[in-house]
Amino acid sequence: MGKTKGLQRRIVGKAKQAIGEIIGDQDLHEAGKAEAERGREEQDKPSDRNPLKKLNQLT
Repeated sequence: MGKTKGLQRRIVGKAKQAIGEIIGDQDLHEAGKAEAERGREEQDKPSDRNPLKKLNQLT
């Protein structure tokens, strides 16, 4: 579920970035950039359902 939410957050963030760029709203652009980054971090986080994925971070 975390990867799906992360992807959704990245898409929404990228859309906000683009709209902010088009209409010239720097605050919206920056908010979109931050949201996309949070989505990327959420996607990269290992899933609790598969404990073996955490091994990659440990090594």
